[in-house]
Amino acid sequence: MTSFKNQVVRLPIVPSVVSYYSIPGEQKLDYPAICCFAALGFFLDDDTYFTNRKAFRPATEYKFGTEGEVISRQKYFNWHYTPRSISFEKAQSEFSELLESIVENETANKRIVLPISGGLDSRTLAASVAHRKDVFSYTYQFENGIKENSYGLAVAKSLGISFESFTIPRGYLWNVIDRLAQLNGCYAEFLNPRQMAVFGQLVDKGDIFLLGHGGDLFFDSMGVPDDMSENEQLQYLINKLVKPAGWLLGESLWMAWGLAGDFKEYLERRILFLFRSIKIDNANARLRAFKTEYYVARWTAVNLELFKKQLPLAVPFFHDEMCRFICTVPEDHLASRKLEIEYLKAKQPALANIAWQKVYPCNLYNYSQFSSLPVKLQRGWIKAKRELARHALGKRSDMSNWELQFCGEENDKKLRGHLFTMNSSFVPREITKQLYGKFQKEKKAYLHAITMLLTLNEFGRLVLSETNN
Repeated sequence: MTSFKNQVVRLPIVPSVVSYYSIPGEQKLDYPAICCFAALGFFLDDDTYFTNRKAFRPATEYKFGTEGEVISRQKYFNWHYTPRSISFEKAQSEFSELLESIVENETANKRIVLPISGGLDSRTLAASVAHRKDVFSYTYQFENGIKENSYGLAVAKSLGISFESFTIPRGYLWNVIDRLAQLNGCYAEFLNPRQMAVFGQLVDKGDIFLLGHGGDLFFDSMGVPDDMSENEQLQYLINKLVKPAGWLLGESLWMAWGLAGDFKEYLERRILFLFRSIKIDNANARLRAFKTEYYVARWTAVNLELFKKQLPLAVPFFHDEMCRFICTVPEDHLASRKLEIEYLKAKQPALANIAWQKVYPCNLYNYSQFSSLPVKLQRGWIKAKRELARHALGKRSDMSNWELQFCGEENDKKLRGHLFTMNSSFVPREITKQLYGKFQKEKKAYLHAITMLLTLNEFGRLVLSETNN
């Protein structure tokens, strides 16, 4: 681990990667923290697998002493909601100028690698660099899955930039799982980082990744009443963060490791403590701030590590000035993706005319008609054709990532091998057997538990064994 002797370390408001430091003391596993990780899918606050290893907190300045010890820690920014009395047009103008300034400053004289999806964030970034020709774009879709590559191709054609598409095959995870464990240190579960399927294939395409992470969080409402009570906010948050299978896995590990007290009470108490540290009255702004401070900083940032291992990153929506801007924009202007939508319509109408995956087959000009009868009929016909192909040809076109990696005889064989044959004994075998059995009966319901068991087992097998040696 990097030594920080006599150094001052200042973390961005939203770090794009997670970094760690050591504190004095014997290296021991932090079992309560690991139970929370198992339930949530990300570590809380500055927790790690070990009691003497901590993650740097966002928006915090650390001063280290001569022995590398922390001598002071000061938070320099707190999320707030201080809306200005400005029109939407004014907010739109400021957003446009700020975004383009950040993108220009972070990518000047660098060839851009831009991943594109069917959503708005990457398309917004594409519009911000529409005047440039040093952009390589790409997208990927799952084998027999939703045709995401078509969105990327449409965006690239509209802008006249180079483009490449990838199809992620069934079972790709098993070929890269050991490398993934080493790259992210097992600090995030292994299902979502589909970029591992193309890892290393993009390094010669440019000099910097331009990523749209965070846009869907910052430029939308959380969908709750602004005056929702704190208890209601807390329950909403817990229901969003912890799935039933997460509770079961966390509680099972808690009891197996002989930890005192009740796991559910412990986790809820920790979430409440962190939530109350955010002093915002508006419920939507407060929930957004919590998710940014804790989820983005410890889940999104871990997965961004896979990009960072290939090329430097530019993540404009994480920029400090963008965060400060968001705190001053009225919630009504942020809600419903309006800032991004209107930016695209004004900046690149052709991009706005491409279908938006969330409301397919609608685009940014007619998405309000998504629930209208004509569009419902069109969606019904699309679904009917998909079902016909499934039954008549035995071919699906809606396969999801988890199905490609965990369903089918060959995938199940690989899964059992990693859970049982290559078991590290870090996780009690009886828990693995119990939850694997439940997963066989209700795959989607117990998917979180299985992916977390896989992650914890890889930690024990690869990371913990190296540490002990």
